Amino acid sequence: MKSSSTVAHRSVDALLAAWFAITLVSQHPHRSFDWFRQFDRMGAIPNWRFFAPFPIRYDFVVLFRVVSKGGEVSPWTRLVGGDGRSWSAVVWSPERRHEKAVLTVCGDLVSTLTAAGPGAIENTVPDRVLRELVRREVLHGSRESRDPAQRCQFLITKSGGYDDQVAPKFLYASPLFPA
Repeated sequence: MKSSSTVAHRSVDALLAAWFAITLVSQHPHRSFDWFRQFDRMGAIPNWRFFAPFPIRYDFVVLFRVVSKGGEVSPWTRLVGGDGRSWSAVVWSPERRHEKAVLTVCGDLVSTLTAAGPGAIENTVPDRVLRELVRREVLHGSRESRDPAQRCQFLITKSGGYDDQVAPKFLYASPLFPA
């Protein structure tokens, strides 16, 4: 005959396993998996969906080009990111801070663009930050040029990231500015 202690332990184990399984299922992004929550009056099922309630479905990509003193226009070049990541980036990726900062600045600039229009962007903090990043890249980057840059321009696009089905959308092209 089983002792009541063993039955209690197995009951607790089964309860915790069920709670764990329900918690995992409830994290699915599709709301049809939330039906367990209607019975959760104590808040025992955590909601750990990342980026909830609206996950990010796009990235901002900043491109830049330079116009040399001779009038030669370079092709568009990506300002940050786009490099492949190593497997260790899952755990440790300090270089992503720079990329995240640029994405945050782009978000601020696009918010201003949406709220006030293109004329309100020039000389705002996000605009000045992106101009300075482009200047720094042009001056100190690995760009090869026969002619020094005289003017620069940046372009913000909205990209589907790894989703090839989403065509990039051009959001804002800065006017040319001194390098």
